[in-house]
Amino acid sequence: MPWQHASGFPWTGLQFARFDEPLSLDSGQTLGPWVLAFEEWGQRYRKPSVVVLHALTGDSHVSAHGSEDPPGWWPKVVGKGRAIDTDRYHVIAANVVGGAMGSTGPSSLDEQGRPWGSRFPRLSLQDMVRALHRLITGLDLGPVILIGGSMGGMMALAYGILYGPEVKGVVAVGSPIDHGPWAIAYHTVSRTAIRQDPGFLGGDYYQSEGPRAGLALARMTDMISYQSPEAMAAKFGRQRQSDRPHEFQIASYLRHQGEKLVQRFDANTYLVLTEALDREDLSRADWAPMQTVPTVLVGISSDMLYLPDGIRRDALWLQARGVPSQYRLLEGSFGHDTFLVDQDGIGGIIHQFLKQIALSAT
Repeated sequence: MPWQHASGFPWTGLQFARFDEPLSLDSGQTLGPWVLAFEEWGQRYRKPSVVVLHALTGDSHVSAHGSEDPPGWWPKVVGKGRAIDTDRYHVIAANVVGGAMGSTGPSSLDEQGRPWGSRFPRLSLQDMVRALHRLITGLDLGPVILIGGSMGGMMALAYGILYGPEVKGVVAVGSPIDHGPWAIAYHTVSRTAIRQDPGFLGGDYYQSEGPRAGLALARMTDMISYQSPEAMAAKFGRQRQSDRPHEFQIASYLRHQGEKLVQRFDANTYLVLTEALDREDLSRADWAPMQTVPTVLVGISSDMLYLPDGIRRDALWLQARGVPSQYRLLEGSFGHDTFLVDQDGIGGIIHQFLKQIALSAT
């Protein structure tokens, strides 16, 4: 796929796990056979393994495997001597089922050799978690520590609910236990932009250019929600482009981000994953399996998408239900994206959590 080539896919160390047994979905549909693309760092004998779960437009390439590799999206958090030290931990990350970077998703070919496109089944976050669990058990990793940001953090919490006895700890960064109307509103606008693009063709566009303008507009909308007024003011103010004095720098930035996503992501995957996020409501779940799982919910001080006070309330709500949860605040002016930008800051929180887990095991 063109967005995979643009991202340097397949990366060194990328592996593929094929599952012939169909995956039963919450919608009542099934998906199969299916594939998960994943990467590993460190040695499998180091227990417990740390599972890193990616955000909406992320992938399995968390960190480079060598000098010839792209750096990944969390290179200062995962690696030798980093917060998640690959000399100490075995680390694994997978592209979610439904994804665009190697795992079975809407752009994948079905058994007849046709892209799934509009026929790809509806997914829930629990479906994605069950697929990940099949991979983890197939590799015989044993109990794991789950760490994720945004959608990845919500998946980490859902994994703990489904498989609590197999979980040593959870860190969820900028991740609420349910998707509120503010976040749903942004996603609704973004999905509408994609579906109204004439190039969308009902989702069956893989033999054509596809909904490039719609996907770019969706990303522009999301980038507003990922920022904060303070970050925009500090970075752009009312400055204009030096070579295009009629254009504000913030407008140029948003267009650039939209064009970048078109180069590295699939519109159908965007639809499938955002709809799964919007349907998520873990407040209705049975949290009893998490009552022995140390859990940290991290709010981001400048997050306008998932407000830090909401994350703090979620941590207290979990405590009231017997989950040993703590709240931590990641200070930073980069909005929701702070956990990707300030990797030293989030790395410090993760390092402290892993240290506590290690001490409790001795």
